[in-house]
Amino acid sequence: MSIEIKVPSVGESINEVTLTKWIKKDGDWVDRDEVIAELESEKATFEINAEQQGILHTVAKENDTLKVGDVACTIDEKAAKPVAAEKISAPENKEQKHEAAIEPKDASSKKESSSQEKVTATHDQNKDLKATPVAAAILADKKVDLTKVTPTGSNGRITKHDVMDALSIPGRAIGKEL
Repeated sequence: MSIEIKVPSVGESINEVTLTKWIKKDGDWVDRDEVIAELESEKATFEINAEQQGILHTVAKENDTLKVGDVACTIDEKAAKPVAAEKISAPENKEQKHEAAIEPKDASSKKESSSQEKVTATHDQNKDLKATPVAAAILADKKVDLTKVTPTGSNGRITKHDVMDALSIPGRAIGKEL
């Protein structure tokens, strides 16, 4: 059975939106509450989340103008989860197993590998940081360093408020202990 994902009502006076970007592609596996698309109205930019997990089937195309209530996509919730989607963290695991096989077993090398893993994890977190469309625009416009912004949004997203806080107190990482 497929679930229709419709364009939500975003305001009393807003009747149409533009689908600006598909975050997930047609045929991709999506999890419940995962962001799948970005929509833009004349007043704001907002996101569509998956209502259930399953295989995404896009109906609308990027840059299409949709009315509130139009079907943007469907999700086949009865589809089996692909093997690739189950192993999202597999490359990290393979890398860690490979490092463990190469490194000697003494305590000093374990300490070094732990510090290397922390640096790698921090670097990976910065690559995986996600921002709301408005926050991303401000980040790009003001050239804000992502390490100075602590995400407080759902699923670790950077919100407009997070960016504004970082801009109001330059030189201090917001939300992080000094």
